[in-house]
Amino acid sequence: MPHIRVPFMKKDLLTENEVIDAVVNYFNTKGRTEVKKVVSRADASQKEHGVDLQIKLANAKGNGNKYFIEAKGNKRADGTAMRSTFNTNFRWAISQIILRIKVDSTKNNYIYGIAIPDSEIERAKNLIHDNWALKTLKIRLYGARHTENGDLEAIEYLPSDIYN
Repeated sequence: MPHIRVPFMKKDLLTENEVIDAVVNYFNTKGRTEVKKVVSRADASQKEHGVDLQIKLANAKGNGNKYFIEAKGNKRADGTAMRSTFNTNFRWAISQIILRIKVDSTKNNYIYGIAIPDSEIERAKNLIHDNWALKTLKIRLYGARHTENGDLEAIEYLPSDIYN
């Protein structure tokens, strides 16, 4: 998986595709996993349906975790700000990821998450920190941002970082 780089911006507005790229970059550097594979990646500009990002991390025997991640940006592909508020977009992402859950994640090593611009993480945590259902489902958050040299990176927020 190639590392994605874009020009650095002071105000970190990101398109959905940039958020996805940041999360891919994060998984490229995550742990000592032998197999890191993007199983599927949606292109928001093409209005593709399904989970935005599915990644498999596994050892040499194929044992590991599958990640299913919904992504939301805070700017459109043309560079203009989103019309919808963050709360609306984030709630939409929550409903999308919940509808993707088909099996017990603890028995199948499936991990579900929502990726958003890192500048929105505190707002997201405030919306869901005391939500029993999301805590039980162990929904994770991924905060995407630009580094000073223009790379896209993400931070993973585990359930212990999010929920009361």
